[in-house]
Amino acid sequence: MSFAGGKIGAILHLIETYLAVLPTVLYRMTLSAFFDPKGCQKFVHSVLDNLDLTTDDRVLKTTTMSEIFKTDLPDELNVTIYSKAQPGVTNNINEINTLAFLVKTIKPNRIFEFGTHVGRTTRMFAQLTSSDAKITTLDLPREMVAHDIGSAFYSSAEASKIRQVHSDSMSYNYTPYYDKCDFVWVDACHDFEYVMFDTNEALKMCKQGGHIGWHDYRHTAWWSGVTRAVRKTASKKGLKIMHIRGTTIALLRKV
Repeated sequence: MSFAGGKIGAILHLIETYLAVLPTVLYRMTLSAFFDPKGCQKFVHSVLDNLDLTTDDRVLKTTTMSEIFKTDLPDELNVTIYSKAQPGVTNNINEINTLAFLVKTIKPNRIFEFGTHVGRTTRMFAQLTSSDAKITTLDLPREMVAHDIGSAFYSSAEASKIRQVHSDSMSYNYTPYYDKCDFVWVDACHDFEYVMFDTNEALKMCKQGGHIGWHDYRHTAWWSGVTRAVRKTASKKGLKIMHIRGTTIALLRKV
């Protein structure tokens, strides 16, 4: 009797929830497109973002860091640079912990980052690596952007480990880094052509046994160019790129 009651209660709750959200869904997917297009777009983006973070990928294998490295992901890593949320940068704690766990686990000594922005991820790399680690981070010339490039690590204790370079990523000379990087992080311009170019250079820079990571993979609402580029790269023979569950991070170990 209690089982039947519980089942009926669950069904009633489902109906109640459905009826509560139905007017908003109908409005946002119909009239809102004419009367509040930005609100409609924001609603659709929220739905897409949620699907990307809660469902497995249909093309790449979706897995976890624990499954890849055969060790548990800590509940929380002390990444102080991310203690305050900031617009326009990564604020997803699962992604931050995943990336921090990766760096702590693979212990890269030489890192190249495509896309500095304000440098929070750059500084995190510096915080979590050895004292002799070298981190190179690339962003556009300062006069070409609105954000304060690298401001997060300007006066930090880790600044001496970081080399900031300024260039359009398609114009930079990467040859000094070929086959020398333990980890390459691709998070610059998200247009398909740029991601493909950056990815091809990353493959040359990453040494055997090193790793390449991409941010905003399956970030369908905004960055479909990243998804297309990563999937095209994964289709090449011998390249096994994996999607990290619950994140927009894709990861490759170069073998």
